[in-house]
Amino acid sequence: MAQINIDITIVGEYSTYEGLVSETEKLPKTQRQQYMKALETVKKEIQNEKIFFLSTGAFSGTTFGYLFVTDTKVVLAEVKPFGKVKAHVLKYADYKEIDHDLAQALGMKATIIELKKPGLFGSKKDRITHIPQQDFDNIYKFIKMHIQ
Repeated sequence: MAQINIDITIVGEYSTYEGLVSETEKLPKTQRQQYMKALETVKKEIQNEKIFFLSTGAFSGTTFGYLFVTDTKVVLAEVKPFGKVKAHVLKYADYKEIDHDLAQALGMKATIIELKKPGLFGSKKDRITHIPQQDFDNIYKFIKMHIQ
């Protein structure tokens, strides 16, 4: 599994795609290449958005990536083995409920944001997991404000 570290933080109210790209020189070469690949993968989704949070997280629970939280959606640039990057998009307008949890197993804690969308045969749940604890509360409150 690729290790995901973020040395770029959003200072102020929000950042833009161009602002995040301009900060890449602060990263070491290997991290910079991985981060730039992730940015290129999600460019179409976040280019014209205000980005309020940049963190790490997972949607599938096993593959981690860069988590971009905008005012209309959450975008995860999932970093797969061998350097492949896949984008996942969760638009707030698709969801009607939000909940959160802190799971603990084998001495490890995992933060979970659960988004529920109505369906014909019950609700469908999507999860964002493994957000660092220091970012979790702010990201959860931000998403909750946009869903309810």
